[in-house]
Amino acid sequence: MVDKAFPQQPGMHIINTGEKLLPVLETVMKKLDSASHVKPVIFNDAELQYINDSLAPGANAYKEQLNKMMAGKDMKPMLHDSVFVQMDKAAKLFSITVLKTEEVIPYSSVFLQLDCRYWGPEKEKLLREKMKSSFN
Repeated sequence: MVDKAFPQQPGMHIINTGEKLLPVLETVMKKLDSASHVKPVIFNDAELQYINDSLAPGANAYKEQLNKMMAGKDMKPMLHDSVFVQMDKAAKLFSITVLKTEEVIPYSSVFLQLDCRYWGPEKEKLLREKMKSSFN
């Protein structure tokens, strides 16, 4: 979910939601929480922690609501430019869908990378170790 100023990017499908960011995020998170096959890896702009009401009116309330909504979830801050680099890399291999919102608080975007819910890195590591013995 991105703010209103998010630019069109090659290789990305942008859907204009016409809604504020937090209600869109809440709907998406509820869907993902009930999915059996995927789970979100959550990123947000690191710059947001330095934005307050004196810089962007409404920022404090936004951050408070975001933190409440994401309580108990691992949300990883990432510099905004780094997010673009990661999205560009991902767009070369995967389909990227961007839900553009009406949010006008700078650096308020939340990015979700879908990962496999039923197979994690620890199981993958065990599998690869078992496979090594078969190929030696």
